[in-house]
Amino acid sequence: MPEKYSSPVAYFWAWLTTVMGTVTLEKWAILIGALCAVGNFLVNWYYKRKEDLRNEHQP
Repeated sequence: MPEKYSSPVAYFWAWLTTVMGTVTLEKWAILIGALCAVGNFLVNWYYKRKEDLRNEHQP
């Protein structure tokens, strides 16, 4: 039974380490910065929407 899962897991880790090895430090910084920007946008959108909904229901 474990053989069924070991091969896909091994291929996944091989692929992941290959991809990580090809990405330079500058590319990591750009990627992390972009992810932080998207995350910041989503958090701000969520709380702004909650505020707008709260203001709609106030008399």
